[in-house]
Amino acid sequence: MDKQNSFYTISLNSSIDYSFYLSADIVYDDINRIKESRIDAGGKGLNVARMLTELGCSCTALTFIGGETGEKLKLLLESEGVQYLYVNTKGSVRNVYNFFSKGRVLRFNETGSHISCTEKKNFFALFDNIHFRTGDILLISGSLPPGVEKDIYRKIIEAGKKKGLYTVLDTDGEALSEGIKALPDVIKPNIWEIERIAGQRISSSSVLSEVLEDLVKKGISTVALTLGDKGALFFSREYLLYASVPQVKVESTVGCGDAFIGGFLYGLYKKKSACECLKWAAASGTAKATMKGTLMPGKKEIRKIIEKVKVSNVHI
Repeated sequence: MDKQNSFYTISLNSSIDYSFYLSADIVYDDINRIKESRIDAGGKGLNVARMLTELGCSCTALTFIGGETGEKLKLLLESEGVQYLYVNTKGSVRNVYNFFSKGRVLRFNETGSHISCTEKKNFFALFDNIHFRTGDILLISGSLPPGVEKDIYRKIIEAGKKKGLYTVLDTDGEALSEGIKALPDVIKPNIWEIERIAGQRISSSSVLSEVLEDLVKKGISTVALTLGDKGALFFSREYLLYASVPQVKVESTVGCGDAFIGGFLYGLYKKKSACECLKWAAASGTAKATMKGTLMPGKKEIRKIIEKVKVSNVHI
């Protein structure tokens, strides 16, 4: 993969993320005091674009933007130097509210505004008019807003592959099940999402092995399985790698999966080995946990952790 290849991320249900840090446990029917707050651009694809931009990569985010909250989102992206292309929508960008209290988070996510048929057509027109180069990397991630069919990620992946793009998918539920049918190069589920794909509980390492093998046999090159503070797995036809991560003081777990993907993609950009890509991914996800709100880590934060990440070949 040419190191000059560019990144593109797709975030169909972007948001404004509000993070509130409380001075005590959350209580009901009484006042909760906020000691600190911050506002960030949100949505999984935008988070990855923010991180790749921070790491010095060429990245363009594709999204829907509308309303007063959309104008605020533009300002947040521009303040971080994130390049973006968007389809203007009648509805507003949604808000996400995260309340942090003593190491735990209570989350409230708006569903998102309805996307019309015209707005969907305009998005595909935007996508078709981009002058991609063979080998450019396309990340598709996040939830779907109302009005968007469950198979839209499958259609985007199919269109991307025709353009010679390297495709990465990170979503859940029916959007993931449908997206997998297009055989993206990489998927990044967590253990619960893998269970939903498989339609069964992962009760043992042998069951996990069967599920991962089935996905790879279908034509998905790599499954990157995140395990929270227990680390992560990379599974392909050639290898099964496991990364263990150090314990850190957690400020916010929101966006850790996005940082994980950002680290992985940075490894690809630098033409690193699978082992080093996993190391960068795991270190990035862990570094994100030490940061407030949905603030994405940069090289300085990642390098503090990366030497403490241990990657090994394993058998399951």
